[in-house]
Amino acid sequence: MSKILLPACESELQATGGRLLYIARALLLKGHQVDIMTYSASIFNFARDLYKNAAGLKAILVGNKTLNFEHVTSMVNTYIKLTYNLMLPQTDLKLYKVTAFDDFRGHLVNFSYPDIDVSPYQVVILPMPSIEMPPLSDADIFVTTVCFHARSKKIPIIGIHVFPVTQTAPIYLKTIDYVVIKEEWEKAYLEEYGFDRKRTYTLNYAPEEYFVSPIEDRYLDSVLNPPLYIPKEELAVMIINHPRLRFCIKEILEVVGPLEIPKTVFFLKRKFVVRELSEEDLINGMYMADIKKIKGRHMIVESDNKGSVILNADVIISPSYLSTLGFASGYGKHSIVYNPLIDKHAVQPKVTYVKSKKELMSVLLAAYEKKKSRTSLPDVIEAALKSSLLPGTAG
Repeated sequence: MSKILLPACESELQATGGRLLYIARALLLKGHQVDIMTYSASIFNFARDLYKNAAGLKAILVGNKTLNFEHVTSMVNTYIKLTYNLMLPQTDLKLYKVTAFDDFRGHLVNFSYPDIDVSPYQVVILPMPSIEMPPLSDADIFVTTVCFHARSKKIPIIGIHVFPVTQTAPIYLKTIDYVVIKEEWEKAYLEEYGFDRKRTYTLNYAPEEYFVSPIEDRYLDSVLNPPLYIPKEELAVMIINHPRLRFCIKEILEVVGPLEIPKTVFFLKRKFVVRELSEEDLINGMYMADIKKIKGRHMIVESDNKGSVILNADVIISPSYLSTLGFASGYGKHSIVYNPLIDKHAVQPKVTYVKSKKELMSVLLAAYEKKKSRTSLPDVIEAALKSSLLPGTAG
């Protein structure tokens, strides 16, 4: 597996509420090594605390070094020499006289980051700065130094859009080798600036989309620290219990259990009683034998935890329509009502109504294939490393 550098700056981290650094966890879980490098002591401390016991990850704080003042003088003199004969259009006023000591000198900084070393890495993942909030000098010089050394050593740079692509300075598109976007339409926008579509990847794997989103969602926060890690190659199915439609639950288990795919099954309790029988009694008496036959991980969960389970599941199945299904479908989950007796004309948007075990199996297998086809950040790393496009040759 590869060793990956994730340079972290304050603007992008603040925009995502710190979620940006969870990129590192997604890569660690696939066996990569990750170093989070930053110039900021607060980011360094945050990353170190977040991953204090994580094997394969290191937080690195780089300090700047003040340059000799003669550096500024030398740069200004070089600028004057290079522009000495340039005149402002339709005037006899030399360009350097109005720019060298104001615009040019005013944008020079007197420090550098000489200790930055990118040679140990196979890939650099760069959160893209925004022209709406231009980076301050420390972040600007830090990112510039990382990119300069990476391109010099032909280490591929993968840019990740935290902000909309319309806020991207075109110069960055000449610096990176590959770019990760959020929407398909953004490919056409980038293409107008000459960026090759073959170097563009759309991040559409839901948990990782939230890592780079500037919009906070308290429900989606559950994907940051999931109760159980479920890889992209595994289907997570939540079955919602029902107090009366027990034959539907039985048939759902008969379909889900034998499925020959990697899966995790959550059986959600509803806190009901039937006369003198508790829900636990009914589960043990009617379903436990089928639950134990499930091929793959399986667990019974309390309804108090349903929000977290829903956000980490891929498919939700119930014998009747519940508000839970509407909530789940709003977050892109495949919501299914399985009931052979239901009137299929009474349907709710974004919910699939299934009337046979054969159809249910087909829907579940399709959901599994769809999940596997999603693009995650580890997928981008693998594709970039295998690409025939030479790294370090962007633009």
